[in-house]
Amino acid sequence: MRDKVAIVTGAYGALGQAVSRKLAEAGARLVLVGRDAAKLESFVQTLDVPAEKVLAVPADVTDRDGVSQLVEAALERFGQIDMLFNIVGGWAGGTTVADTDVETWERMLRMNLTSVFLVSRAVLPHMAARGYGKIVNVSSKTATQSGARRAAYAVAKAGVLKLTEAMAAEFKGHGINVNAVLPSTIDTEANRRAMPDADFSTWVTPEQVADVMLWLASDAAKTIHGAAVPVYGLA
Repeated sequence: MRDKVAIVTGAYGALGQAVSRKLAEAGARLVLVGRDAAKLESFVQTLDVPAEKVLAVPADVTDRDGVSQLVEAALERFGQIDMLFNIVGGWAGGTTVADTDVETWERMLRMNLTSVFLVSRAVLPHMAARGYGKIVNVSSKTATQSGARRAAYAVAKAGVLKLTEAMAAEFKGHGINVNAVLPSTIDTEANRRAMPDADFSTWVTPEQVADVMLWLASDAAKTIHGAAVPVYGLA
């Protein structure tokens, strides 16, 4: 992955940080994306990466104009985009379908599914023109093993799987691999606070999920198209 260009959305979140650090260790050039400019810059400062190999782009990837500006900035700086890690997402739940408000429903779709659609749509023509590209999306165990009081999130993450399959089928003849990972609960500070009585030892760590994502973005996985890889830990 040395000197290949990777876009990482949600870069300062727990999983985004893990993926970004592993990419940096592999020698990739980074386009790190997040809505909060201060948080994004603070994270960039923690990376042991030469300034010329990293570009921080504050952007809202649920907004098509913001996505267009993001891709333009990446191409202007590095001239190519080799990898895309669609990590932006969010959780809301705890209500039945009957009690879920429209705003929550639309927010879950926008954060977890529309973001993947918009950024992928923006980079695919460039990747196809070069005959090379790797896209790794983040779905969830909930997408295939849903339950009560999480419909909006589950539907959005299930949509990520179908979008992954569609893009893989459409572009596998162009040298592009599109795959997804399905983590169970990720061991983050936020999840520990939200579920203090859970057995954290059964959760998967951000680094473990990141390892699978980087493998899917490597040439070792060039024969894999449209896969949904479970990364459940012991859950």
